[in-house]
Amino acid sequence: MQAGVLRHRVSLANAPTTSGDADGFFESCSPADVWCAIEPAAPGMSDGTRVQGHYVTMRYHPEVTVDTRLLYGTRELFVKGVQNVGERNRELRLYCEEVL
Repeated sequence: MQAGVLRHRVSLANAPTTSGDADGFFESCSPADVWCAIEPAAPGMSDGTRVQGHYVTMRYHPEVTVDTRLLYGTRELFVKGVQNVGERNRELRLYCEEVL
């Protein structure tokens, strides 16, 4: 993965796991700001809802899970799938969804 490809700066936050209520508050990861590459999924991947899929590539971050939200400006991308490439803890490939 080349550094120049990672041109989107995002903030990472996880849904709290300490309480059972859905209060909508997220807790920032440490470090919270990372660089990544965001590519939209193919148009045919839509299921007819107002959700857009994105593929995100970033350096490995141990706190990224399917409970993670990425903030890119005012846009919110919710992680739906995580792949630790080669299980080497160097690169993550994520599938995220953004509600339009």
